[in-house]
Amino acid sequence: ETWDDNPFIDDPEDKKPEDWDQPETIPDPEAKKPDDWDDDMDGEWEPPMIENPDFKGEWRPKQIDNPNYQGEWEAPMIANPNYFEDDKLYLQKDIKYVG
Repeated sequence: ETWDDNPFIDDPEDKKPEDWDQPETIPDPEAKKPDDWDDDMDGEWEPPMIENPDFKGEWRPKQIDNPNYQGEWEAPMIANPNYFEDDKLYLQKDIKYVG
């Protein structure tokens, strides 16, 4: 028997919206190639990247209550027949030497 201690699970009916996948950064549409840019010397010009206003982050399905949730697992208390309470456990005989 497996114990299910997750109070929530992903909603199996929740689907990712089609417009969700957007890049985190996009080329700056207002950036212009510098006048003194030489493709032979400087390489191909690429506009600087800016944050994408349509970026929504990583998609995760909604969480719903887990119908199989059984609560936090607790270890059962089992009586130990060898246990006894010793109220002098911490006492030691006189210590004559240190180190």
